Amino acid sequence: MICYCLTKIMKAKLLWMFILTTSAHHALCDFLGFGRMYERYDFEDMRVQTYTYPFPLIFYYKQGGDTSERSDFRIRDVVLTFNNLPDNIQTLLQSKNIPVEDIQVFEAYAKLKQAECNYFTHTWAMDVMTNNRSAVVDSGIFGAFNLEAVNGEIGIGSLVPQTMSFHDKTYLSGQGGKSARFKVKDVNQLSGGWFVSVYDPTHAANQSNGNIEGQRPRAIVVKWTIIPLLWFTECPDLTLSPYPVFTWDSDPVNEVL
Repeated sequence: MICYCLTKIMKAKLLWMFILTTSAHHALCDFLGFGRMYERYDFEDMRVQTYTYPFPLIFYYKQGGDTSERSDFRIRDVVLTFNNLPDNIQTLLQSKNIPVEDIQVFEAYAKLKQAECNYFTHTWAMDVMTNNRSAVVDSGIFGAFNLEAVNGEIGIGSLVPQTMSFHDKTYLSGQGGKSARFKVKDVNQLSGGWFVSVYDPTHAANQSNGNIEGQRPRAIVVKWTIIPLLWFTECPDLTLSPYPVFTWDSDPVNEVL
């Protein structure tokens, strides 16, 4: 198992060192840091109460309730803009008439916990998370590798609308846990792609989201790289590990500013 692990790491090391030159420390854009969340959200808001940032989550719904959980993740400390996006994503977002200043772009890494995942955008899309709330967000994965959609619930090279629900002041859900599901084909290999999410305030379900932040067309694009759990648990020589694995425990969790 050690030889297997190190062989896979050595094959990936050059790739990782090319794309990862800084640790996941601070994310730059128009988000507020957690220390200033109270300026954007009410103190009773779920994001403030549970230290959850307004950023999409790679989520594992499982049986719902307290059995659900999210992936641990980090955001790379680089400034990405609309111009960093692949041409097809730029064209898509331009067709949605979303102002460039309302398109946020990030690069992030997640620690995979199971093959089947949900892509939850509740904490990014919803203006208020103090009581029951729903929002429709269109999401899709572009340039996907080692990923596939489950039942067409998230687009592959296109956008698919999904209803996201927040209820009982605590829980995130969507259509019985079947919202925006995707699957990692080989859990021992890297996977990822550009995850694009668009909020359209003209959708009927979004009309109740009444503040200014929630009522303009906007988008968030995250270039996710999903790291196999094996690389965290069975690689004895951390100096040979991919960069995020090597720094994961020593760097603070800084989901978003």
